[in-house]
Amino acid sequence: MNQPFNDQPVETLIDKGLIQEGTVLDLRLKYIGDKGVEYLSKSAKLVNLRELKLERNEITDKGIQFLAESTILTNLKYLSLERNSIGDEGVRSICLSPLFSHLTELNLWKNEVRSEGAKAIADSLVLSKLQKLDLAKNKIGDDGGKALAESQTLTSLKYVDLFGNGISEETQGIIKESINFKNLQHLVLA
Repeated sequence: MNQPFNDQPVETLIDKGLIQEGTVLDLRLKYIGDKGVEYLSKSAKLVNLRELKLERNEITDKGIQFLAESTILTNLKYLSLERNSIGDEGVRSICLSPLFSHLTELNLWKNEVRSEGAKAIADSLVLSKLQKLDLAKNKIGDDGGKALAESQTLTSLKYVDLFGNGISEETQGIIKESINFKNLQHLVLA
Protein backbone atom coordinates (compact mmCIF):
# COMPACT_ATOMS: atom_id res chain seq x y z
CA MET A 1 0.00 0.00 0.00
CA ASN A 2 1.51 3.31 -1.07
CA GLN A 3 -0.15 6.25 0.63
CA PRO A 4 1.18 9.49 2.14
CA PHE A 5 3.20 8.75 5.29
CA ASN A 6 3.05 5.02 4.62
CA ASP A 7 5.05 2.95 2.20
CA GLN A 8 5.06 -0.22 4.30
CA PRO A 9 2.80 -3.26 4.26
CA VAL A 10 0.32 -3.53 7.12
CA GLU A 11 2.13 -6.54 8.63
CA THR A 12 5.25 -4.37 9.03
CA LEU A 13 3.15 -1.58 10.50
CA ILE A 14 1.78 -3.99 13.09
CA ASP A 15 5.29 -4.99 14.13
CA LYS A 16 6.30 -1.33 14.48
CA GLY A 17 3.07 -0.04 16.04
CA LEU A 18 2.33 -2.80 18.54
CA ILE A 19 3.41 -1.66 22.02
CA GLN A 20 2.89 -2.34 25.73
CA GLU A 21 3.30 -6.10 25.46
CA GLY A 22 0.92 -6.35 22.54
CA THR A 23 -1.99 -4.55 24.18
CA VAL A 24 -1.84 -1.28 22.19
CA LEU A 25 -1.67 -0.81 18.41
CA ASP A 26 -1.13 2.71 17.13
CA LEU A 27 -1.65 3.00 13.38
CA ARG A 28 -2.66 6.66 13.20
CA LEU A 29 -2.13 8.28 9.78
CA LYS A 30 -1.10 5.06 8.06
CA TYR A 31 -3.88 5.03 5.43
CA ILE A 32 -4.34 1.27 5.63
CA GLY A 33 -7.92 1.41 4.34
CA ASP A 34 -10.47 -1.38 4.53
CA LYS A 35 -8.00 -4.00 3.24
CA GLY A 36 -5.60 -3.17 6.06
CA VAL A 37 -8.41 -3.43 8.60
CA GLU A 38 -9.35 -6.81 7.16
CA TYR A 39 -5.76 -7.95 7.75
CA LEU A 40 -5.83 -6.60 11.33
CA SER A 41 -9.06 -8.43 12.08
CA LYS A 42 -7.36 -11.76 11.30
CA SER A 43 -3.88 -11.17 12.73
CA ALA A 44 -3.07 -13.57 15.58
CA LYS A 45 -0.44 -11.06 16.80
CA LEU A 46 -3.33 -8.92 18.06
CA VAL A 47 -4.97 -11.47 20.35
CA ASN A 48 -4.08 -9.43 23.48
CA LEU A 49 -5.05 -6.06 22.00
CA ARG A 50 -6.91 -3.68 24.32
CA GLU A 51 -6.41 -0.36 22.48
CA LEU A 52 -6.70 0.19 18.73
CA LYS A 53 -5.88 3.61 17.28
CA LEU A 54 -6.91 3.91 13.64
CA GLU A 55 -7.28 7.65 13.16
CA ARG A 56 -7.18 8.85 9.57
CA ASN A 57 -6.90 5.57 7.73
CA GLU A 58 -9.55 5.87 5.01
CA ILE A 59 -11.71 3.26 6.71
CA THR A 60 -15.32 2.88 5.58
CA ASP A 61 -18.30 0.87 6.80
CA LYS A 62 -16.82 -2.17 5.04
CA GLY A 63 -13.67 -2.01 7.19
CA ILE A 64 -15.74 -1.74 10.35
CA GLN A 65 -17.64 -4.85 9.28
CA PHE A 66 -14.31 -6.72 9.13
CA LEU A 67 -13.54 -5.56 12.69
CA ALA A 68 -17.00 -6.53 13.91
CA GLU A 69 -16.59 -10.07 12.57
CA SER A 70 -13.10 -10.63 14.00
CA THR A 71 -12.51 -13.67 16.16
CA ILE A 72 -9.13 -12.25 17.27
CA LEU A 73 -9.92 -8.74 18.60
CA THR A 74 -12.15 -9.86 21.45
CA ASN A 75 -10.81 -7.70 24.30
CA LEU A 76 -10.87 -4.16 22.92
CA LYS A 77 -11.56 -1.47 25.50
CA TYR A 78 -10.49 1.58 23.49
CA LEU A 79 -11.27 2.13 19.81
CA SER A 80 -10.32 5.34 18.04
CA LEU A 81 -11.65 5.73 14.50
CA GLU A 82 -11.43 9.49 14.19
CA ARG A 83 -11.24 11.13 10.75
CA ASN A 84 -12.31 8.19 8.62
CA SER A 85 -15.38 7.67 6.39
CA ILE A 86 -17.56 5.65 8.74
CA GLY A 87 -21.30 6.11 8.44
CA ASP A 88 -24.42 4.72 10.04
CA GLU A 89 -23.88 1.17 8.72
CA GLY A 90 -20.40 1.00 10.24
CA VAL A 91 -21.71 2.34 13.54
CA ARG A 92 -24.50 -0.25 13.47
CA SER A 93 -21.86 -2.97 13.00
CA ILE A 94 -20.08 -1.75 16.13
CA CYS A 95 -23.34 -1.53 18.08
CA LEU A 96 -24.41 -5.07 17.26
CA SER A 97 -21.13 -6.95 17.56
CA PRO A 98 -20.40 -8.67 20.90
CA LEU A 99 -16.75 -8.05 20.05
CA PHE A 100 -17.21 -4.47 21.27
CA SER A 101 -18.94 -5.33 24.56
CA HIS A 102 -15.82 -4.41 26.56
CA LEU A 103 -15.44 -0.94 25.02
CA THR A 104 -15.15 1.87 27.52
CA GLU A 105 -13.99 4.48 24.97
CA LEU A 106 -15.23 5.02 21.40
CA ASN A 107 -13.94 7.87 19.27
CA LEU A 108 -15.81 8.54 16.02
CA TRP A 109 -14.79 12.21 15.69
CA LYS A 110 -15.22 13.63 12.18
CA ASN A 111 -16.78 10.71 10.34
CA GLU A 112 -20.09 10.48 8.50
CA VAL A 113 -22.36 9.45 11.37
CA ARG A 114 -25.93 10.72 11.11
CA SER A 115 -28.99 10.41 13.34
CA GLU A 116 -29.47 6.70 12.58
CA GLY A 117 -25.94 5.95 13.79
CA ALA A 118 -26.51 7.94 16.98
CA LYS A 119 -29.78 6.06 17.54
CA ALA A 120 -27.95 2.75 17.08
CA ILE A 121 -25.43 3.80 19.74
CA ALA A 122 -28.22 4.95 22.05
CA ASP A 123 -30.06 1.62 21.74
CA SER A 124 -26.99 -0.64 21.85
CA LEU A 125 -26.85 -3.18 24.64
CA VAL A 126 -23.32 -4.03 23.47
CA LEU A 127 -21.98 -0.54 24.31
CA SER A 128 -23.39 -0.37 27.85
CA LYS A 129 -19.88 -0.09 29.38
CA LEU A 130 -18.97 3.06 27.41
CA GLN A 131 -17.55 5.78 29.61
CA LYS A 132 -16.27 8.06 26.86
CA LEU A 133 -18.02 8.79 23.55
CA ASP A 134 -16.69 11.26 20.99
CA LEU A 135 -19.07 11.97 18.12
CA ALA A 136 -17.87 15.53 17.43
CA LYS A 137 -17.98 16.82 13.84
CA ASN A 138 -20.56 14.36 12.53
CA LYS A 139 -24.15 15.04 11.47
CA ILE A 140 -26.34 13.46 14.13
CA GLY A 141 -28.62 16.50 14.41
CA ASP A 142 -31.47 16.91 16.87
CA ASP A 143 -32.86 13.40 16.37
CA GLY A 144 -29.50 11.80 17.17
CA GLY A 145 -28.88 14.11 20.11
CA LYS A 146 -32.30 13.34 21.61
CA ALA A 147 -31.78 9.61 21.12
CA LEU A 148 -28.51 9.75 23.05
CA ALA A 149 -30.11 11.81 25.84
CA GLU A 150 -32.95 9.28 26.13
CA SER A 151 -30.69 6.22 26.06
CA GLN A 152 -31.33 3.67 28.78
CA THR A 153 -28.06 1.83 28.02
CA LEU A 154 -25.45 4.61 28.03
CA THR A 155 -25.72 5.33 31.75
CA SER A 156 -22.00 4.73 32.39
CA LEU A 157 -20.94 7.68 30.22
CA LYS A 158 -18.65 10.17 31.95
CA TYR A 159 -17.50 12.08 28.83
CA VAL A 160 -19.54 12.97 25.74
CA ASP A 161 -18.45 15.24 22.88
CA LEU A 162 -21.18 16.19 20.38
CA PHE A 163 -19.61 19.43 19.10
CA GLY A 164 -20.35 20.34 15.48
CA ASN A 165 -23.35 18.08 14.92
CA GLY A 166 -26.03 20.62 14.03
CA ILE A 167 -27.82 20.22 17.37
CA SER A 168 -30.24 23.04 18.17
CA GLU A 169 -30.18 24.96 21.45
CA GLU A 170 -33.44 23.32 22.46
CA THR A 171 -32.01 19.82 22.00
CA GLN A 172 -28.79 20.87 23.74
CA GLY A 173 -30.96 21.75 26.75
CA ILE A 174 -32.59 18.30 26.62
CA ILE A 175 -29.15 16.66 26.55
CA LYS A 176 -27.88 18.79 29.45
CA GLU A 177 -30.90 17.87 31.56
CA SER A 178 -30.93 14.16 30.75
CA ILE A 179 -31.42 12.04 33.84
CA ASN A 180 -29.85 9.14 31.95
CA PHE A 181 -26.48 10.91 31.98
CA LYS A 182 -26.25 10.78 35.77
CA ASN A 183 -22.53 9.90 35.73
CA LEU A 184 -21.61 12.53 33.14
CA GLN A 185 -18.65 14.69 34.19
CA HIS A 186 -17.79 16.33 30.85
CA LEU A 187 -20.17 17.35 28.06
CA VAL A 188 -19.22 19.29 24.92
CA LEU A 189 -22.06 20.59 22.77
CA ALA A 190 -20.85 23.84 21.20
